[in-house]
Amino acid sequence: MMKTIYISFIALLFIAACTGTPKNPVARADSINKVKQDSNAAGIISTADSTSAAFLVRIANAALKGMDQSVLAEGKATIPTIKEFSGTEQKVCEELNLAATQLAAQKNVAIPTVSNDRKPGNLAALQGSSFDKAYINASIDGYKNILDEFEAAVKMADDTDIREFADRRIPMLRQHLDSAKSIKTKYWK
Repeated sequence: MMKTIYISFIALLFIAACTGTPKNPVARADSINKVKQDSNAAGIISTADSTSAAFLVRIANAALKGMDQSVLAEGKATIPTIKEFSGTEQKVCEELNLAATQLAAQKNVAIPTVSNDRKPGNLAALQGSSFDKAYINASIDGYKNILDEFEAAVKMADDTDIREFADRRIPMLRQHLDSAKSIKTKYWK
């Protein structure tokens, strides 16, 4: 009887969370995670702490956005080195998204399945060398931002799995940031 009440309570919470949630995928995931954390506090379900959940949401969104931008760059970049970099970046973002998705499932955390920004910004409107330069700058900014997120998670996440997930990927992310910076220096000093 009590289990049925708990299940009904969870179902009502999810329905309430889903009906009033924003259309923004990140905000929707955050809203669902808030409901899960409230249920976790009540001892109904188990989920990651709010800091860890927010980290996974931001990382999944960044990986999805990176995939969108790299796919665009594979088609629009005019410099072969940038086309090659975009292919590598797409693989990095796909791996990162897959790992974040698996960890989120393990931790009972909702993450976005589409980027918060389905349009790769003003990149889509650019052509030629203007596109190439803007794409590399966007990649540098993206890697800097995601590295900040990972470094903060290593220092502040309560969850050991989240800390290990972040710590294992920092060297690879730094390497790709350095590659993007090298391309920028080579072509635009």
